[in-house]
Amino acid sequence: NVVSLSGGRTSAHLAHLMRQRDPDTRFVFMDTGAEHRATYQFIRDAVTHWGLDLVCLRVVVNPELGKANGYRIVSLEDIGPDLAPWIAMLKKYGTPYVGGEFCTDRMKLGPFKKYCDEHIGKKSYQTWIGIRADEPKRLTPKPRTNYLADISSIDKQGVIDWWSRQPFDLQIPEH
Repeated sequence: NVVSLSGGRTSAHLAHLMRQRDPDTRFVFMDTGAEHRATYQFIRDAVTHWGLDLVCLRVVVNPELGKANGYRIVSLEDIGPDLAPWIAMLKKYGTPYVGGEFCTDRMKLGPFKKYCDEHIGKKSYQTWIGIRADEPKRLTPKPRTNYLADISSIDKQGVIDWWSRQPFDLQIPEH
């Protein structure tokens, strides 16, 4: 089991549940370098409070079109604002546009999959993503992928209520 920890409340709630369900669960955060400063603090707080063994990745863009990008492992102390990955992505692929939102794919999904394939083994892991039961349009069946909704019926308000009882929280208002 590998939890993709996005830095939001729902994925962190999933991380908490998976930590209890399976102590061997791995946790991975993909740092784009452009997350909200509070997100970085929230990630650090989760590691501190829960003792997560978190792997932090950042994309390494191969500037040649048609060539795959890589990743590098960064320390928890080194996650944070750094627009170098974005600048490299823009130089290679141009500006994102409707129908061409490649940022998540190239900066998060690609490095996550490549890391897991190389460090755990292809098809040797189950990915867990923090998508709730009240987000049915986002619950897309995929091989070797599970969602928070698979183990909990919690909705957005339930997640917010759960965080209100925790010793730390993401310091970004809900919208």
